Amino acid sequence: MNILITNWRDIKNPEAGGAEVHLHEIFKRIVTKGHNVTLVAHQFDNAPKEEVIDGITVKRIGNKFLFNRQFKKYYLSKLANESFDLVVDDISKIPLNTPSYIKKPLVGILHHIHGNSLYKEIPLPLAYYIISKEKQIPKYYSKTPVFTVSESTRKELVDLGFPKKKTDILYNAIEHELFEKVKIEKPDTPLITYIGRIKKYKNINKIIDAMPLLIKKIPELKLVIGGKGDYSDALKEQVEKLNLRKNVEFTGFLSEEEKAKLLGKAWAFVTMAEKEGWGITVIEANSMKTPAIGSNVPGLRDSIKDKETGYLVPLNDSAKLAEKIEVLLLNKTDLKRISENAYNWSKEFSWDKSANHFLEQVYKWYPKLKN
Repeated sequence: MNILITNWRDIKNPEAGGAEVHLHEIFKRIVTKGHNVTLVAHQFDNAPKEEVIDGITVKRIGNKFLFNRQFKKYYLSKLANESFDLVVDDISKIPLNTPSYIKKPLVGILHHIHGNSLYKEIPLPLAYYIISKEKQIPKYYSKTPVFTVSESTRKELVDLGFPKKKTDILYNAIEHELFEKVKIEKPDTPLITYIGRIKKYKNINKIIDAMPLLIKKIPELKLVIGGKGDYSDALKEQVEKLNLRKNVEFTGFLSEEEKAKLLGKAWAFVTMAEKEGWGITVIEANSMKTPAIGSNVPGLRDSIKDKETGYLVPLNDSAKLAEKIEVLLLNKTDLKRISENAYNWSKEFSWDKSANHFLEQVYKWYPKLKN
């Protein structure tokens, strides 16, 4: 097949996140199966207008503010008459409403409904605009089959009025080969970590708020925060105000190998995000025998099996978070059991499996494409 994908960002975009990893890992594998894949995303500073990344031809146009309008114009003028067999709309950021102007076989991939969490991250008018556009997804996409990345996201989509029979789940996964190369070495001193984008809606401040409570019981406890983002300075100020310099460390950007090594050292991975599509880092942590403790929100309640591979706690409740971290770290028998469960759980998710499932389900939705 000749496949066209559109997403606001590509894997090299400095703002790329889990949605871009999901798309790239699946479709680079689809390329190896003999399919041609072209991705159209928005331009960013110093990026070439066109390049090939892992077999995927990436074309960059427009900018991050108006990509939804720019893509429509670009598609109708440049791509509509090309011989694409399938178009994939990765529905993240502002929906592109592609079914209104693309008449070829089309599928969507939806990571999560942002909803009110946007009010915490961006200016109110823009948040209101995006939320209103999300509510229109059933109007524009109801005849288009859509993959979601978790059962929570599927429920959110159906609750908006989208027909459940037109949905399927395309799971996030991890690069098992990378994590298997890294030795798991748990230090004698307890260490917890957060790794990911440093954004306000990730609620990393709630993890830091839990530290003074934890240090009373576990004075040697260390929190390592890995990643970069526009909320880093605010978190560093919080650490200074709480006099936690000896207990909290910021690493900045981590390579994939550095990330795996840190997860292999951690006793627990902690995330208090407002919501997630799934939580790839949770499964990456699990693959290093590191259980996860996270907020009981859509996405994380799918990737964390409460009391089996980690714990779920109420959103924004730092006291309850501290309580669960303490329970986990101080009970060595339970920590070992949950760590082993987490490791076994991580084996359920592979990008090869997700790539195969994508093709199998597309052929069910569009049988003619199989030929």
